[in-house]
Amino acid sequence: MKRQLLLPFIVALFAISCNKELRNDLILWYDKPASIWESTLPLGNGRLGAMPSGGVGFERITLNEISMWSGSVQNSDNPQALEALTQMRRLLLEGRNAEAQKLFFTFGCRDYARQYGCYETLGALDLAFSELDTTKIRNYRRELNLRSGVAATRFEIGDVSYRREYFVSRAADVIVVRLEASQPVLHFAATLSRSERSKTTIDAGRIRMTGTLDAGDPTLAGISYQAVADISSDGLQQNTESAIRIEKASQVTILLSAATSYDNNTAYARQVEQLLDNATKTRYNRLKSDAVAAHNALIERVDLQLADNGKIDPTTIPTNLRIARFANGEDPTFAALYMQYGRYLLIASTREGSLPPNLQGLWADEVNTPWFGDYHLNINVQMNHWPAEVGNLSELHLPLADYIERLVPSGEQTAKNYYNAKGWCAHAISNVWFFTGPGDHPAWGATNTCGAWAALHLWDHYCYTLDKEFLRQKYPVLRGAAQFLADLLIKEPSHGWLVTAPTNSPENSYICPRTKEPLTLCMGSTMDNQVIREVFRATAQAAEILGIDNDFATTLRKKIQQLPPNRIAEDGRLMEWLEPYAEAEPQHRHVSHLFGLYPGTEITRNKTPELVEACRKTLEARGDEGTGWSRAWKICFWARIGDGDRAYKLLKGLLQPVTAWGIMNGHHGAGSYPNLFCSHPPFQIDGNFGGSAGIMEMLMQSHDGAIDLLPALPKAWSEGSFRGLKARRNVEVDCCWKAGRAEQVTLRSATDQKVILRLADGTSRKVMCRAGKPLTIDFAPEKQPI
Repeated sequence: MKRQLLLPFIVALFAISCNKELRNDLILWYDKPASIWESTLPLGNGRLGAMPSGGVGFERITLNEISMWSGSVQNSDNPQALEALTQMRRLLLEGRNAEAQKLFFTFGCRDYARQYGCYETLGALDLAFSELDTTKIRNYRRELNLRSGVAATRFEIGDVSYRREYFVSRAADVIVVRLEASQPVLHFAATLSRSERSKTTIDAGRIRMTGTLDAGDPTLAGISYQAVADISSDGLQQNTESAIRIEKASQVTILLSAATSYDNNTAYARQVEQLLDNATKTRYNRLKSDAVAAHNALIERVDLQLADNGKIDPTTIPTNLRIARFANGEDPTFAALYMQYGRYLLIASTREGSLPPNLQGLWADEVNTPWFGDYHLNINVQMNHWPAEVGNLSELHLPLADYIERLVPSGEQTAKNYYNAKGWCAHAISNVWFFTGPGDHPAWGATNTCGAWAALHLWDHYCYTLDKEFLRQKYPVLRGAAQFLADLLIKEPSHGWLVTAPTNSPENSYICPRTKEPLTLCMGSTMDNQVIREVFRATAQAAEILGIDNDFATTLRKKIQQLPPNRIAEDGRLMEWLEPYAEAEPQHRHVSHLFGLYPGTEITRNKTPELVEACRKTLEARGDEGTGWSRAWKICFWARIGDGDRAYKLLKGLLQPVTAWGIMNGHHGAGSYPNLFCSHPPFQIDGNFGGSAGIMEMLMQSHDGAIDLLPALPKAWSEGSFRGLKARRNVEVDCCWKAGRAEQVTLRSATDQKVILRLADGTSRKVMCRAGKPLTIDFAPEKQPI
């Protein structure tokens, strides 16, 4: 509690130390109700989600529960896979790629889609108001406070003031809706609804909605769920067949919880009732203060302030208009709000002991969500977690770590049945049933390094936290990924390199020299080589740290020397494939062969400047367009290159406004919706997380043996401060700067260690940090020693 009370003071003091108070409230606000779902405001506690529309006469609050999945565990392995593998490899080694690609369709999974399943909405809490003259609304405002995690709607009609508050409590594990009016004039009917597979009953002030989702196999039981809303008021209350009606109330509290039978949770219904019983015994103000404290303890670890010398206070402008201003080059401080919004979404969409955020994060308003709302492992689920460590939310990386570990049993069968390999693997798509097969199409299904890429997040978590016990527990997972890759590799004939075969460069295609047709199947894609090097190095280092597995580590180090190196094509770009193929789609959204630049660590400005230049030329040719998440990835690339202005240009592109009119009329592309959700299109949350991580990468980097301060600062951010960003080796960093140059830095290290600080001008300073003792270094010219 003392830490929470001191945080606002510390933030203000840090800003004052830079001689200017820069703090802005982290609030999204609007002067109209949401007309589309992508304008509603996301709330969550890592398990339960809610998105209120702020409607005056009719309020819909979309509901979510992270384990609302159809489908079931399946075995769709192809018994002919190993025979097809042998033939595909022979054809690829002979340069007959087109024939090999045709064979992939006899290699992939059989009838997997039937039981694969889909992430689904829980439904909606609808509030239908009567006796409200919606033509006479004054002073309307709805908002989401990122610092508190509380959303609110307020307006006036006549001489009556109305206020609604909404939040999802991490502490109580319930969704809370509070309605207040200055007079006893609240009249409405509350219902729970879902478009399919639901049954609703009402008694004793509670609405219960139950159902069972489709397992995809009539012989299996699907996931069952229960959602319960408890309603209390100071007015008249009546149960009807389909709703609870409230009359003449000035205060109404709605508590809602939900759970499913996922993961053999047979007590899910009793769990919901118990959560509500506990919450109803707690006064509203206590529920709110506990929820705010739990949320605030996470969000306040990091702060970013950017100076704005404009004549208009940007916080007085509705968020949907600020999006447009930022995209047009105004309102540079909006980037601070957007960065924190990414951290907010991670806090709201996952928690320890829960599932990691999927393509939707936590929030969906459909039964059939785009791309099944699943876990895409060829970049998307990884991008979801890019802000976790540097954004000082390391514990929110743990659900992904646990998820990856649970992929292993299925992944071991996939490795054995498809590649006759030891260890484990996963391909491009997965779900809560831990599907690891290659699917049925070579464009995406042939990427067999996806599980290994995901496993690198275990190593990343260790690098940031130095949690040796975590590393010890998860080492078998990392080792299994490395073992699979070691068994997977074959020798190609031209150079004798060890390569993956079959594979692809995720979802991208090249022109086959023989047949002149676009193909995806290949050997030894550049991304694969980069991922394998990172996994082999990480596994060998982990073994050394733990003092185990020396022989295996030695084997991996030897294999690294036999992998194809990063190569530069004649046009100066980084080669994407083993051969200098022509691209079928030069501006493709995936830029997978730059993995080694970001999130990988092998291509750096200090150690491989020639490869960085090749990456720059690659990005120039790829262009700045693309899907929302692709633009976010490019922000991170340009930050690693050190070009802050180009990264900032991409950030403005990521925040290109997508309007309600555009959505309803089918005219919208990549950018950001009114509620700042990323537009792929449609909504896909990875772009939010990637964009947030990109901003942090512009401010600080720590992947190259030093802490780089302001490595990609754009001209628009000439003055500002950040607090609490996390560098590798468990060091928290504060920095304030003026005229684009760091003036003061504070380091907080969890251990005694030497740290190298590197400034954007190339100068560096080595300092000694002591565990638990903040170290402040002044770089301001007037404070430098003579």
